[in-house]
Amino acid sequence: MRVLLINAGTTYVKQKAPIPLGLLSIATFLKNNGHTAIIYDRSVEGGNIKKYLDSFSPELVGISVPGGMSFDDALKLSKTAKKNNIPVVWGGPMSSLVPELILKSGVVDFVVMGDGELTFLDLISAIINKTSFFEVNGLAFVENDEPVINKERVLADLSQLPIIDFTFVDPKKYYFKNRGCQRMLHVYASKGCTGVCAYCYNSGYSKGRWRARPPEYFISELRYLVDNYKIDGVYFVDDLLSPNQEYLVNFCNKLIESNLGIFWSCDMRTDLCTKEGLQLMYKAGCRWIMFGIESGTEAGQKFIKKDLNLQHTKDVMDYCDDIGIFTTTTFITGLPDQTEEDLKETIRYMQELNAKVKLAGIYGPFPKAEMYYDLVRQKRISVPQSLEEWASIATMHTLGNNLSQVPSIDLQVIVNYFLFSVFTNKYELNNSEKRLWIKRLSFQIKDMLKRGNLRAIFLVIISAKEFLEIVFFATMFPRIRKKYILYKKSDKKNRHV
Repeated sequence: MRVLLINAGTTYVKQKAPIPLGLLSIATFLKNNGHTAIIYDRSVEGGNIKKYLDSFSPELVGISVPGGMSFDDALKLSKTAKKNNIPVVWGGPMSSLVPELILKSGVVDFVVMGDGELTFLDLISAIINKTSFFEVNGLAFVENDEPVINKERVLADLSQLPIIDFTFVDPKKYYFKNRGCQRMLHVYASKGCTGVCAYCYNSGYSKGRWRARPPEYFISELRYLVDNYKIDGVYFVDDLLSPNQEYLVNFCNKLIESNLGIFWSCDMRTDLCTKEGLQLMYKAGCRWIMFGIESGTEAGQKFIKKDLNLQHTKDVMDYCDDIGIFTTTTFITGLPDQTEEDLKETIRYMQELNAKVKLAGIYGPFPKAEMYYDLVRQKRISVPQSLEEWASIATMHTLGNNLSQVPSIDLQVIVNYFLFSVFTNKYELNNSEKRLWIKRLSFQIKDMLKRGNLRAIFLVIISAKEFLEIVFFATMFPRIRKKYILYKKSDKKNRHV
């Protein structure tokens, strides 16, 4: 079967689009099983779906929907495919969480829930052999104009999934920069997370399970990317790089033994970090870690069920600073019922934390998260009845329905103040101080303009608008900044050792 796989576009441009690992894995898996697939990534390519329909004549169109901000583009793509009598499949984390609403749109025939590779292959077999869709675990579909949600598929052993074939895209289009690296790309070494955070989608998507890929799989991918594309850095996009010290030691030793000589970054929990573990990570090439902390109060940690030890978290930031690992931390503002005093305490904690970058987002409910269910049960939010409603809900970077006791304008000022600080702070690199994030933004805009199409120009305009909003909220409300002590102290500099 000929399958056109599309990565739906988004208007979220605060960071460069990652290489579409999910679609690459599905395309590789289909190819390995005798089918023909191509990838059309709307995040980096111009044009429209029509040219692919005409030149490739696909028998099936699969669309990856990264999040709510991609619904609009995904719906437009689906309508065009349906007009050409081609069945449409949606997949990705967000699609897996709201399959009924997607099928009710009238332009989607199937939704693949969870890992896409095995379910997609079984779906193709059912279409070719004209067998029942009811037998395909992990599939949702339309029967007699009504959504049917099949039995969940057991989460795959990741050794069943392929070593990714990167020739389906041009990896050079996805290069991004970081301190000391000019050609970074994304790979993954595991899926899922062992955490039970009440706000997170993982409880509904990964069911609290963490799965590791065989190390030889991602080592092989890294070697291919180093040899063929000269990458000098990589970001492991795993929700959680390692759930324990035993795996972390093995992971780091495998990278050291590979002798690839590249730097890397990842996401970790502070309660899973020790000084010895961080030292080994540095030896293996780790230079940047993102930590989701989310609340700077003990009560907040219990409420969101993150349950981090805040003193240990401070210690971890100090360890990283001593070792030479650059740290980024994230926090959530506007949590349900959050008071001004609680938020002030969180901000005080943020200011005291020896992290290089501190980011704040605004709470928005994710489907099937524990906190979402609680809010629905309490009738504080209504269950969205359409994809458009889900797209309008805040999800960490926009302000939707404010469920806290903090004025909405305060939340906007706080979030944008920390974003503005990231752009304006100087960070030490190679014995000199530079505004590295301004350079990254410039690189991203130049990269978008290289595409030379109307969509790229549109994204540049959105990027400029977003930056102006950041500057406006970060600088034009001194009383609010004073209320939360949002100002720089001349004796505190963000330095990278």
